[in-house]
Amino acid sequence: MLKRHGIIRALCFIWFLASEAPDISVAEALVLFSILFFVPEIFPFVFHQSVHRSIRSLEKLLMHIYPAAAVFAVLALVTDVGYFALIWWIYTALLALYGMLRLSKTKIHRIEETSILCGLVYLGGGGFWFFAYAAHLQILHFGPLIILLTAVHFHYSAFLIPIFNGLLGRVHREKRVMYGWGTWIILLSPLLIALGITYSKTLDILAVGIYMAALYLNSYLIFKTAFRSKTGKVLIRMSSLVLMITICFSLVYSFGVFRQEVTLTISQMIWIHGVVNAFGVILPALAGWRKENPQPSDASVKVFSRIYGKRTIGKNFLHNIHAENNIQYSGLVDDMRSLRSNDFSPEHLKPLIVSFYEQTKDYEVKAKVTWSTWFQPFAKMYEYISKRTGQIHLSTNPDWYRMHSTIKGVHSKKDGRNKVRAWIRTNEKNETIFTALYSVYRSKGEGYMNISLPLPFSNMTGVLKPYHHKENLILTSRRRKSGAGDEGIYLRTRIGTCPLPLSETFLIKAPCASRLTAVHEMWLFGIQFLTVNYEITYCPSK
Repeated sequence: MLKRHGIIRALCFIWFLASEAPDISVAEALVLFSILFFVPEIFPFVFHQSVHRSIRSLEKLLMHIYPAAAVFAVLALVTDVGYFALIWWIYTALLALYGMLRLSKTKIHRIEETSILCGLVYLGGGGFWFFAYAAHLQILHFGPLIILLTAVHFHYSAFLIPIFNGLLGRVHREKRVMYGWGTWIILLSPLLIALGITYSKTLDILAVGIYMAALYLNSYLIFKTAFRSKTGKVLIRMSSLVLMITICFSLVYSFGVFRQEVTLTISQMIWIHGVVNAFGVILPALAGWRKENPQPSDASVKVFSRIYGKRTIGKNFLHNIHAENNIQYSGLVDDMRSLRSNDFSPEHLKPLIVSFYEQTKDYEVKAKVTWSTWFQPFAKMYEYISKRTGQIHLSTNPDWYRMHSTIKGVHSKKDGRNKVRAWIRTNEKNETIFTALYSVYRSKGEGYMNISLPLPFSNMTGVLKPYHHKENLILTSRRRKSGAGDEGIYLRTRIGTCPLPLSETFLIKAPCASRLTAVHEMWLFGIQFLTVNYEITYCPSK
């Protein structure tokens, strides 16, 4: 379809140039070039990757109505009838809706796929700003040129850079923590830059500086990636090198605005940061990635919990929302053999470890929380919030304390997973520490623990992969270097699912016949911030 309409798109662009000559607006030409050529060129990277019929239907609709939407965008500039641009805005809003639907479905999304889909969401913003310019809308204190340049920004860097970053994530399986850092900065930077331009020159220059650092990190990963195609490698690396140069001019421009001194004019930035990026960054990158043709990793089709928290959680949360059932569960897992994989055989574990997970009600638990020094100022604030929320309430008190726990059955129809049970833990003050909903599933020959913690109007799910090591058990959400598997920590809301820059590992040992020790460590962006030590004692008569 794209090849068939390529000539028509070229003729539309020539029509625009002829109608505007000799006073052609470079910024208008840039946004139209993206609409006619760059937007459809990303379709092969994002479409035909979902098993859901509703999403496939929306894909077909988007493919078929794209030519009409693009023609209306051309008409908006050629005829000066600005409301023709409303059609293009509606089309980009549908693309954004498609991205959010993909995020909201039941697959466990890799961060690289989240990056690609967020690019589509940002394009919806580009459609709005294009409409605002064409229809001569007054937006805050912005003049027409700034509104147009904002439309250009959202049709280029905010839209395409996250997509290129996601394509890189499909082929680069090393240094995932570093890649995760860069991805989150790239995804948040358009919002920070927009806030800076609107409200604060200081925030603007900081946001541009952080964005520049993320792009340099992205470039470093590109040069460390082993590409399949030599042509693709050359084009992608050339694009990255040009971007490393042009982004410097953005920092120089923002610094001039901050100092209220003219360093570069807007006209110069349109050529340097607009035209050069279009033909020196975007065009070779698109050609290179089309040559490389990276495919998404297979993702699990297992569902997340459909139980979302309210303003507060607490130990009676499940009872209050009528999610409890009368099924009696003895442990967090019915049978540890359900988690078997090439990396995990329960027969290699000390019997007491298996007993704890299958007969959890027969054990008493004591815990000691240690926050990393760098995180302690945030821990005080976190403790205040978690106490009132009644969920994941970890104290800043460094002393050992006893946990009282109960296990309750959860309605599978309410939760959406099979054989769900809640492990509810309170402290000696009867404050709720955790309400965690446990389930087990298998995907591609591997077993996973799927642990959901209801949060206000959302839930956080940890997908943990088990390993055996010297008769000890390791449960971890940390991704393998190969990128395979479902493990990770995810935030789930009614509008979508996204991976979080968190990871956790449990190490469970059995030093004697009646006592276990466990260490729970957590990392934020790869930096450790929390350690929880547990002493778990076998008490069958409790």
